[in-house]
Amino acid sequence: MTISVLFLGEGTSDSGIVPQVETVAARLEIEVAITDPDLGRLKSPPGKTLYDKLRVSLEIGGKYDLIVLHRDADRDGRAARLSEMASAIKKAAPDARYVPVIPVKMTEAWLLTDEHALRQVAGNPKGRIPLNIPPVARLENLPDPKKTLKDTLGIASGQSGRNLAKFHTRFSQHRRQLLERLDPDGNVCRLSSWQHFVADIETGLREAASCVHET
Repeated sequence: MTISVLFLGEGTSDSGIVPQVETVAARLEIEVAITDPDLGRLKSPPGKTLYDKLRVSLEIGGKYDLIVLHRDADRDGRAARLSEMASAIKKAAPDARYVPVIPVKMTEAWLLTDEHALRQVAGNPKGRIPLNIPPVARLENLPDPKKTLKDTLGIASGQSGRNLAKFHTRFSQHRRQLLERLDPDGNVCRLSSWQHFVADIETGLREAASCVHET
């Protein structure tokens, strides 16, 4: 039996999380079909609120066995994001089963855990320029992980001047590639927000699978 999953991120580069959800499902031996709608391509895109995105996604795709909602904690914190998600679900799909994905501050902290992947995505895998990435234990406390990631990729690329400026315009693509390549058994396992992510996805998938098998 296949579990139908709706994934809603903050932007298109968050789609890189989908393969990570698929990896968790595969390890549980649960087959999933994940829908990751690009709502910006609709003739009348929804508003920016989570509720608006969720409402339109459900209108298009119907009912799902599990909904995965991704939002960075940013300055508001995990509790505020959980409240926002619960409110959106209550209004748009009160009977739906959902899983929150809330990295501490920003998802970019996860992507700073793998120097090898950073150099590969930067297009300079054999580069030897020191990247000076903060220790893993400090990543979730960085004031601006997105800026740190962008700067680190720039250094890893070895580019400068106009070439560097052009390189930075592809940051969204680089971010998505890093999410897709993120090693679930690597240093990211040491981050509490990643541990929450895996545990929550596992619980949601198990519960969804149990309900599907019962029907």
